[in-house]
Amino acid sequence: MNRDIPGRSAHWRWRRLLAAVALVPLALAAGVVPAEAQGGDWRAEQARYRNHARLTRAIDSLRRAHPQLIQVSEIATSPGGRAVHAVRIGTGDDVDSRPALLLLANAYGPHLVGSEIAVAAIADLTGGATSDTAVASLLRRATIYVIPRLNPDAAEAFFASPLVERIRNAEPFDDDSDGRTDEDDLVDLNGDGVVTAMRVQDPAGDWMSDPDEPLVMRRADRSKGESGGWKLMVESRDMDDDGAMGEDPAGGTDISRNFSNAYRFFAPGAGTHSFSSVEARAVAEFYVTHPNIAVVYVLGQHDNLMTPWEFRRQAGIGGNPQGTSAGGPFSSILAQDAPYYAEMSRRYKSSTGATGSPSSGALEGDPASHAYFDMGRLAFASRGWWPVVARDSAARGAGAGAGGSSAANDQKNTIKWLRANRPSMVTEWTPVTHPDFPGQVVEVGGVHPFAAWNPPAAALDSVTRAQSLFVRELASLLPRLTLRNVRVEHVGDRVYRVTAQLGNDGYFPTQSAIGARAQWPRRVRVDLELQGQSIASGRKVQMISPIAGSGATTEVSWLVVGAAGSSVTVKAESPVAGSVSRTITLQAR
Repeated sequence: MNRDIPGRSAHWRWRRLLAAVALVPLALAAGVVPAEAQGGDWRAEQARYRNHARLTRAIDSLRRAHPQLIQVSEIATSPGGRAVHAVRIGTGDDVDSRPALLLLANAYGPHLVGSEIAVAAIADLTGGATSDTAVASLLRRATIYVIPRLNPDAAEAFFASPLVERIRNAEPFDDDSDGRTDEDDLVDLNGDGVVTAMRVQDPAGDWMSDPDEPLVMRRADRSKGESGGWKLMVESRDMDDDGAMGEDPAGGTDISRNFSNAYRFFAPGAGTHSFSSVEARAVAEFYVTHPNIAVVYVLGQHDNLMTPWEFRRQAGIGGNPQGTSAGGPFSSILAQDAPYYAEMSRRYKSSTGATGSPSSGALEGDPASHAYFDMGRLAFASRGWWPVVARDSAARGAGAGAGGSSAANDQKNTIKWLRANRPSMVTEWTPVTHPDFPGQVVEVGGVHPFAAWNPPAAALDSVTRAQSLFVRELASLLPRLTLRNVRVEHVGDRVYRVTAQLGNDGYFPTQSAIGARAQWPRRVRVDLELQGQSIASGRKVQMISPIAGSGATTEVSWLVVGAAGSSVTVKAESPVAGSVSRTITLQAR
């Protein structure tokens, strides 16, 4: 453990709590909150967010109201005994075999706004199915899967007392390897009902107050003559008498760090291995049992829509090419996929009115990079809401390397926004008497749990409306196979050339570039089904390379030997782009 920061796993929560997060459309994009949302206690707004029981009831209510549109299944039960639900939206008999969008929310426990967006999207789509012909048409040709809350145990902390920002599920875990689990949890020292940060005055400490915002702590840069003077940790006590604070908090695994891509073994909260949690494993199994998922939208602590992922040529292990057994896995998206990320970023900003550039969580075991690099799907990620403030370029902490790290600057922006809009969500450094630090100066303070991740209740409707419209747009862009210009040409006695143009009327390709490399999901399959004829040239079954969207086509042909008047069927099928077929008659002309 890092002895400079007692309770390092808990301190990690503090840093990520203060990161500027999620999406502000409409009025919040300018950092403005309606007057009725200003001030007041955060607990007074908890009724607007749903705990597990209310979320379950909301989903069931929508299912009962729209039984022809919605199917609900339970894909996992969390260690805390809470169901993880998956909602399927669509009409017709082929719902599970046509192009689908997966909306995955609240894998990161504090991000409750993701669950609210997910439920709002379900309500928007089902309500629109009877009042909006465009939505009705969409639900006939596409399927939307929604997992509204992947980490229900951690999210439930929002409704507990004292208010502690949890990122882990309820599975007991021995963080400090002392043979006991969860014995050194966080503590509300000053009795204000919330657990924030704690600093201890110590000449050997590495932390100092930021000159522009004293509430923000950053590491002193000793090369510039800065001295620290403080140790930093989360509000806690040494409950197990081992000299460290809060180093074995309640819970086991942060689901948003338990997926396989770039998984970090031994990282705090990451679990014993990738997919060690039942919640993350359920998502991996969901991909296998639902191969029709073409595109994924993740709502959580990551972003690639305001700042799109880009292709960056990088050498792999030993200088060998990435994506090979010698060079190791890819760490950058592929060049052919980059235009889709750039275009969706443009559409996202236009659709939601979002501004600012929220920092993104590290791509380490997260669900978005897992969907792209391991599952081969184009995966988009958004925070859904984040505080937006005008940056002061003259401030000493205006940029990384200018008096502070980018993380410290994110914290300053968040605090500035909260001071202007939610002042009760910030506690200034306040002295406390700490039994584990007799005679030392100890202070608690900082941003309240959940406040930096979730919008005020009065702004929630505008956030969910804007996001619901973007979910509609994403679903409308899914790949969609079509057959064009299927024709027969008589070329000789009982010999016919059958030609078909296979097209993609969606926007997204029938397979991403990373999917083609991973061979998952599989390529488009084209079959020529015969009725007593034989093939003189061409293959009965052909696997087609990715077809770009927006009407792009590729041509397939065969020479068929058969009797005039007999019929053959051209059939094309893709797990993520649907299926089409055309029966034609062999005729001499």
